[in-house]
Amino acid sequence: MTTPVTNLPSSPLTVDEAVARVLDSARPDAIGSEQVGVEAAIARVLAEPCHARWPLPSAPLSIMDGYAVRSRDLLEARDVHDAETLAVELQSEHESAAGHPSTAALEPGTCVRIATGAVVPAGADAVVPQEDTRRIELGARVLIELSSTALAQVEPGRWIRPTGSDVAKGELLLGPGAAIGGGEASLLAGTGHAAVAVRRRPIVAILSSGDELVAIGQTPARGQIVSTNAMLLGAQIREAGGEPLALETVPDTRAAMRAAIERASESADLLVTSGGISVGDHDLVLPVLDELGFELSFRKLALRPGRPTTFGHLPRAGGQPLPVLALPGNPASTLVAFELLARPLVRALSGLARHRWQRPRRLVELASPAEGDRRREHFVRATIDAHGRARPLAKQLSGALRSIADFDALVRVPAGRDRVDAGEELEALILRE
Repeated sequence: MTTPVTNLPSSPLTVDEAVARVLDSARPDAIGSEQVGVEAAIARVLAEPCHARWPLPSAPLSIMDGYAVRSRDLLEARDVHDAETLAVELQSEHESAAGHPSTAALEPGTCVRIATGAVVPAGADAVVPQEDTRRIELGARVLIELSSTALAQVEPGRWIRPTGSDVAKGELLLGPGAAIGGGEASLLAGTGHAAVAVRRRPIVAILSSGDELVAIGQTPARGQIVSTNAMLLGAQIREAGGEPLALETVPDTRAAMRAAIERASESADLLVTSGGISVGDHDLVLPVLDELGFELSFRKLALRPGRPTTFGHLPRAGGQPLPVLALPGNPASTLVAFELLARPLVRALSGLARHRWQRPRRLVELASPAEGDRRREHFVRATIDAHGRARPLAKQLSGALRSIADFDALVRVPAGRDRVDAGEELEALILRE
């Protein structure tokens, strides 16, 4: 018989221990994949390796405007004449432009006028830039006069991008777990992939509970508050790469809570709850989870804000257990606990490579003092100034909406510090640059 979550002794984990447990439980292979057009794959995660179906470039291309030549014609003339300048008379009857390649092969003593990005014709093995020449028209022939400096640069392959020099046919382009942006999508499309297999976005059900909550747009009565946490979590889920599934605000009754959790269990890959996890008579999330067979991983963290955060799994008939992350209802607690625990889990479930699960971290100097906590790590909301210093927000109360707006970083104040002074360096999670 499992011990009810609400009866367990409170021995809070550190944040790092909790993150490790959450991520160790991730099962991204259970999410599955789908085939989408390469343009629709932007901001998705690649599910399978992709190899180039043809080389890039697919033919040798000119890097410069000028003349495609046989380098031997110029080198032989250079060897014969030792002069400051050298005039080489070459017949020029054809042109190669981007999208309009010349089909004539170069014979000895001939050249082809060529544009940047145009195919280098057969027989040519170098390009002489236009600015290194003086063109003298002689009917169907052209006299190319080159300086000794230009001649010294003539060699096979000069100013030519060889076939496959960018990407070889069959080369691995991107592997599973790669995040697809505009550049990656262009690489895939340019090498023959009109559609690719991507990971399905994990569906994250959001459950907000509390009789005091009213809908956005409704004026709250005395003692009521606008239900903003579901919107906040939805934004965080989308930014992490998940698909939010907002359940209606759940009133403080066991029947309503149980029905909402069971609905989430039918289709979600992760359930995130906000509120209702304290020890009051109206805090029903954890008791109802217990009724449904909740398998606890941890209850309470050495974290400020977000101490009551709870994580575990809900059994599902014939399928993978549903991971459940129960967050406190105060806005700052919800935001911070999601950033630290749910965001990396969503990114892991989405199939992203492991090094992309966590926010970037760096040491920052405090521009002003920050409050700490004797028992817990305190993640302080702060802005980063033009000099890279962190300035903590004036308000750090977990229930204050002002404390979750207009900040760039979470500065990590170690447990056991009542206060850190300006000028000290601390680790920070960078939320935006």
